Amino acid sequence: MARTKDQMLQEAVLAGQEGDSARARELLLSLLRTDNREPLYWLLMSTVVESRQERIYCLHNVLFLDPDNSAARHDLELLGADVPELGVPAFVPEDQGEWQTSEIAAPKVRKRRKRRADQAWSAGWIFGTLLGGIVLIAAIFFATQQGIIPNFVNTATPTDPAAATSSQVAGGTPQPTPTRQIQVAPRDPQELLQATYTATPRYLATPHADNAIFRDALAAYDAGDWAEAASLFESYLAQNPQAADVAYYLGQSRLHNGDSAAALAAFEQAIASDSSFAYGYLGRARALIAQDASTASILTDLNTAILLDSNLIEGYIERAAYNLSRANPNRALEDVQTAEAIAPNNALVLNQKAQIYLVRGEYEEALQTALRAQEIDLTLLPSYLTIASAQQGLGLYSASVQTLQMYLGFEGEDGRGWELLGLAHQLNGNESFAREAFERALEFDANLPSAAYYRGIQQLEAGHNEAALSDFRVAVGGAADWFEARVYLARALLLTGNPSSAFFEVNAGAPLAKSDSQRAQLFYWRATALEALNQRDNALADWQSLLNLPASAMPAEWRQQAQERINP
Repeated sequence: MARTKDQMLQEAVLAGQEGDSARARELLLSLLRTDNREPLYWLLMSTVVESRQERIYCLHNVLFLDPDNSAARHDLELLGADVPELGVPAFVPEDQGEWQTSEIAAPKVRKRRKRRADQAWSAGWIFGTLLGGIVLIAAIFFATQQGIIPNFVNTATPTDPAAATSSQVAGGTPQPTPTRQIQVAPRDPQELLQATYTATPRYLATPHADNAIFRDALAAYDAGDWAEAASLFESYLAQNPQAADVAYYLGQSRLHNGDSAAALAAFEQAIASDSSFAYGYLGRARALIAQDASTASILTDLNTAILLDSNLIEGYIERAAYNLSRANPNRALEDVQTAEAIAPNNALVLNQKAQIYLVRGEYEEALQTALRAQEIDLTLLPSYLTIASAQQGLGLYSASVQTLQMYLGFEGEDGRGWELLGLAHQLNGNESFAREAFERALEFDANLPSAAYYRGIQQLEAGHNEAALSDFRVAVGGAADWFEARVYLARALLLTGNPSSAFFEVNAGAPLAKSDSQRAQLFYWRATALEALNQRDNALADWQSLLNLPASAMPAEWRQQAQERINP
């Protein structure tokens, strides 16, 4: 069975620690042949090559790929070598002599896409669904900025990094499931309707009302019975293949049913039947979004749909949502304002506008706009999530809990709703309720970053290190730009005996560290990982950097430990 990169890396680290430099070089060369843009491989290679010149070359490669790598900078200082300028590739002499890395191509400068002017947040973290990621990132961002979510949940730290890998036992005995404290009463959204309520009519005209199959298909569609709707639309379309609107409804049914490939085929048929049919392009854009297709194709279809029908409300909403997912809230707001001018009392438009306010940190505006959307359409359940997130942004945590309890009465199996409820309880200091809400969120969706992050912290504190490691991998996988999640992943990797991967994870978070407290975590855990890799000299630069920060940015134990390392 072929070894994984992680296994080879572990073997290389072990060989280096045992003094077998030749074996370590062999393994690191194999890793660099497959990936010469991994700073950790070059950093480790610098410790096992034989010549000073080649060691400098390896360290220059590290800084070319990772300009903030303090370990590489520190080693260059020890060697009396210059630190290269930012973005300058490592110099390779014509006569490389006996260099062990001569067969490995040096990393080259990559062309980068031009960043959007207002791209402030990770699209991967915000993207996903129109309501899940958007409201959660707004609430978590607010909580982090205000210091409500603590940076140091557990400040007890071993004085010896070796103890960090063995002080707790991985895994743990499963505990009985506790009695659930959070009770929600299942409800039907129809209970909210008043006698005067009138549903918003469909914008898309349907000229097949006299056909029984089509009427039944539309009724199934309105009831959310996507499989039945798709079956009936497909049956009708087989007899009327040029009916572009039916092909669109078929695509929408398939898309709601989770089959984006089949949905795309239906939307393609709608466009083929009528190339001026705006909804066909709108549907195709939705299917491409579901498939995470290229930006150009999606925006081209959304732009085409709006050009073909300048009053296409759903087109503006979809393009606004897409721009919001691409961290472009200002452009998204322009589309929503256009849609609002066309339809001032459209609840979907108002709810989308409220979500944009959330991302911009304008919580009062978000709350008032979402409440107005809910007043217009009492059955617009996503507005509850928007309202709850705005309430959290304003510090109204108890109100947010009440809003989410009501929402979960209607949508009790929505993992994102439970995740947001867990965050509300966490922010309100009700950790036991938060723990239960996060558990229930993960029952419905195992890939929710916030729920996995907080459960991971609880697992870590309980000594269930392997379980915590899995949770933090989920958190980082779903929120790659979340600094604290990366730090906790590194901590779990240390505790499960994988310091090389821990170093990589904490180092990858270096560009994300903005505040003094975050920089303190970066320096502390990177130094700890380096020491666990038996690179105590390389760790000194981070220990010194830690001491250069204000004492208030870190636990007292960390500062004391850094002083002991600098002045043993």
